[in-house]
Amino acid sequence: MTYWRERMAARLVMVMCACMLLLSACQSESGDVKATAADAIVVNDIRGKEIRLSEPAQRVIVLYQGALDGMYMLNAEHTVVGIQNNIYTNPETFKYFSKLDPRIARKELPAPGNWETSTNIESVLALKPDLVIIASGQTDAIRLLESLGINVFAVSPQNNEQLFEEIESIGKLTGTHERAVELLGYTRRKLDEIAKATDHIEQKKSVYYAWSGGRIYSTSGQNSRMAECFRLAGVNNACTFELDQPNINPETLIAWDPDLILLWSTEPQVLYDKKELAVLKAVKNKNVHVLNPPFFYDPHTLKIMYAAIELHNVAYGGSENFDLDENRRDIMTNLYGAKATALLE
Repeated sequence: MTYWRERMAARLVMVMCACMLLLSACQSESGDVKATAADAIVVNDIRGKEIRLSEPAQRVIVLYQGALDGMYMLNAEHTVVGIQNNIYTNPETFKYFSKLDPRIARKELPAPGNWETSTNIESVLALKPDLVIIASGQTDAIRLLESLGINVFAVSPQNNEQLFEEIESIGKLTGTHERAVELLGYTRRKLDEIAKATDHIEQKKSVYYAWSGGRIYSTSGQNSRMAECFRLAGVNNACTFELDQPNINPETLIAWDPDLILLWSTEPQVLYDKKELAVLKAVKNKNVHVLNPPFFYDPHTLKIMYAAIELHNVAYGGSENFDLDENRRDIMTNLYGAKATALLE
């Protein structure tokens, strides 16, 4: 009996040792996987802040229109669980985003904030997001969200390279990196094509850009997305200030006396009604143009190239023209895929 007890005890010890070794191996393997998963997705946002996800985000709130637009280009809309309220309140914006997403058409997607102003933190938390994409200027909201453990990717690209980095990073964060590479490949080829068609211009026209909603004396400086659009179009930005978003007075605009005035969501008559600007040659010659509908020209997205093409046509005309219809169809189809059909109807 003593012999058998000793053998059973020995076997029990061996089994326990084997189980401990197996458990240890599993824990080690699990730890390795966990460590690897923790570093699976690593990107930096516009602030230089590092964002880490163990797996692609499945629940994303997007509170910046340009980035939301990019989500549809990336075919990542299935991850979107919240959007900015402006998408619903701006009729022109709603018209096109509702074509991209039936949930927007039915006004089903929650809207817990706006890209320029406030964000309802309680509403954001209620949606249990893996990721919130928000304008970098919303510093208070960003700080609070991050303090609550929410992953925040801040955006506000000032040039094409920053925009390209944004698209690629969002592609990684949402598991659509392959599509991001495809989008950027097409965009770079198209930008090269446009540059080759416009870089020969020596006597460049000057263009003044006025903001939406009749804000004639709010413009975009040399370090802005519109300035990049101007360079691509082969025109000069009449605004000489380096600031991204300077406000000026009538005397300054008169001193610049641009060849062309470009408006965004503003009727030309608003400009013509300003008697103090009647001396401008662009006003005298009716060289005032509106990019309409604005959805197709958003300079905060890859569609900046279409804005540049139309601006070039308007500024120079004649033999300098691009085929606008052909380019619109080509650009929108490459950016949105099958979804472009509804946009172009």
